[in-house]
Amino acid sequence: MPKISIHQFIVFFAFISPVFAQQSESTDSLHAVQLKEVSIMGTSPYKVVGSGALVNFAKIQKLNQPDINKVIQTIPGINVRDEEGFGLRPNIGLRGTPVNRSAKITLMEDGILMAPAPYSDPSAYYFPTFARMEQLEVLKGSSQVKHGPYTIGGAINLISTSIPDAFKGFAQLSYGSFGTNQQRIWIGNSQKNIDYLFEVNRLASNGFKELPSGANTGFDRRDIMGKVRWHTDVNAPINQSLTLKFLTMSEEGNDTYLGLTFNDFLTNSNRRYAATQKDLLDMNHQHLSLTHSINPTNKFSITSTAYAAKTFRDWGRVNSIGGVSLTNILADPISNSTAYSIMTGQSNGNLNFQSAARTFYVLGFQSNLTYDFETGAVRHKIQSGIRYHQDEADRYATQSTFAMTNATMVLSSAGVKGNAENQIRQAKSWAGYLQYELVIDKLTISPGIRYENMELAFTNFGNNDNARIGTALKSAKNQLAIFLPGVGVSYVVKDNMRVFGGVHKGFSPPGMPSVTANATQAKTETASSYELGYKVNYKNLKLQAIGFLNNYQNILGSDNVSGGGAGTGDMFNAGNAKIQGIEFSLEQNLWRSSTKWSLPLSIAYTYNEAKFMQTFVNAGGDWGTGTITKGEFIPFITPQLLSLSLGLESEKMNITLVSRYVGNTRIKTGNPTEIIASSNAKYNDVNTIGEYWVVDLSGNYRWTKFISLFSTINNALNNRYIVANLPQGFRPGMPFSVNFGAKINL
Repeated sequence: MPKISIHQFIVFFAFISPVFAQQSESTDSLHAVQLKEVSIMGTSPYKVVGSGALVNFAKIQKLNQPDINKVIQTIPGINVRDEEGFGLRPNIGLRGTPVNRSAKITLMEDGILMAPAPYSDPSAYYFPTFARMEQLEVLKGSSQVKHGPYTIGGAINLISTSIPDAFKGFAQLSYGSFGTNQQRIWIGNSQKNIDYLFEVNRLASNGFKELPSGANTGFDRRDIMGKVRWHTDVNAPINQSLTLKFLTMSEEGNDTYLGLTFNDFLTNSNRRYAATQKDLLDMNHQHLSLTHSINPTNKFSITSTAYAAKTFRDWGRVNSIGGVSLTNILADPISNSTAYSIMTGQSNGNLNFQSAARTFYVLGFQSNLTYDFETGAVRHKIQSGIRYHQDEADRYATQSTFAMTNATMVLSSAGVKGNAENQIRQAKSWAGYLQYELVIDKLTISPGIRYENMELAFTNFGNNDNARIGTALKSAKNQLAIFLPGVGVSYVVKDNMRVFGGVHKGFSPPGMPSVTANATQAKTETASSYELGYKVNYKNLKLQAIGFLNNYQNILGSDNVSGGGAGTGDMFNAGNAKIQGIEFSLEQNLWRSSTKWSLPLSIAYTYNEAKFMQTFVNAGGDWGTGTITKGEFIPFITPQLLSLSLGLESEKMNITLVSRYVGNTRIKTGNPTEIIASSNAKYNDVNTIGEYWVVDLSGNYRWTKFISLFSTINNALNNRYIVANLPQGFRPGMPFSVNFGAKINL
């Protein structure tokens, strides 16, 4: 795949951007709609023909959470596995999809795919900084047929700071536990024909984990974003706009893959081993997009976007110690006492260190059309779209040797670049959809179909060909095409009550083709997905109750280090599986006084049952190795999830308490009896992460017309709990922390 220049990008957009010259009606409201940020929902969650959820600007401002994990768990149907405690690299699954690196859901920012390489290498090591977002949208079921390529679980869209209607400035400053701090400033304005917004955001922390040396275990992430928009006059015969958006992000994270043994967790859950002192994530991301919107008539709109992105990440980390794998040391530190002693810095010895450098490239164009019209008492809406997308992952992994000497790691042998991994993964895709919505009185029927056509190419140069001259070259290609139909139905029982249902065929790409002679090519993962639900939107009450069922064919597993595998990135099939469950959400104001005090309550509950439906021999990765028997639970899908939120609000202040419950979570197949980590349980026998409760508190006070003060308390009860056993070893949730800050609105 050719590397992308800004010049090529602009020419690419200019060539395919649609131009219209017909007369049309125009209204102020139409103009306002045309200039809004890109939403995948397009309406309120109540009116979506299917499952939809929205966390709006007001709620995000109340919670004051830069960690998306804490916010998205207020929505039912979502599994989250925490990793580093700050939500920088969330592991998210929807309706039972695997959570690892959020690789099996469609992730977007402002309606554009935002994973580093969503087709060729979908693990989302880069995830947009949630601290600069103003809304969060989630679509599940038949309502997300328009958004792919991952259509089994659902789609998530993050909406970044929008351009204000008039001049406005905003600043947010905060400081708290572990030296966690944020500085965010943006200014924007809308004028006659030119609008703009420029934003700078920095989020940093010293980290809550503890190295023997006392060194920083936190991160420093910085974002710069800009939007410049040209648009026609309000009374122009044709409303058009052209928006240029740019984003650059950099992060230096002193983070590690290595967790703890259980006994070490009990002694100090925030401990980090001396062997992780050099572990470092170096990452940067650049994004550029050009969006053209036009309304030829007041019933017809087209939005087209050309986009390009580049992401680099190099995660250097300890890989083995004294010739012993980290997994073996964690499993039996007594038998591997020498390696364990080196790992903790108590003895001298050699460590294998791996630098996993990857560069990702993305180039694409998408165009979406909406046409509304009426025939008598019948309303019609046609939505269609097309997207061309190509991405590439250039992967170099280099192993070097360090010597642990008096608890300090010293480089003893620098490896040759690419001596552990030297490959390129590429993908090209054409995708399109057509969705028709028919409204007859109280009945809405919305059939749709999606088409995906992709070519996946894998080139492996081998670990001894640093110059990539092709002496040991192996390559393979795989091309596939698939139609994905779906239909949603909604019926208004009363003015504020609806029942709805839907069925659609879900899809996930099969990953890279294999270049290994004895390996089989993974098959496309599909699922027949069903949902049935009930919605209420009445005064101060909002309610959704949904049952869902996903019948998988050729469910896919993966082999990544972050998921507990060897790190080949290979995909493999496990045959048929069934994931079913219940989602329930409620928002209600329990009390409102004459002095305008209120007591809002929200509940989000999820029940999941995820089982393999045939016996197979697993190839490794996130489900382990060996025979897996029909009826066994699928790992890492939590059966019981609950979020409770209670607030106390007035015109000048609000306090919100959020309590999250995560039930016992299977992490291995096999033994039907749950074995939770304990001093008596062997590491390799543990098959369940135990349940936990976490309580957070947030408060806001409007001090003056322009200044608001806020504070957040995370893990207010200071519970000590394990969030995961991945990538390697047990990992703690964030301990008690407090944060104070101010917001300035101009």
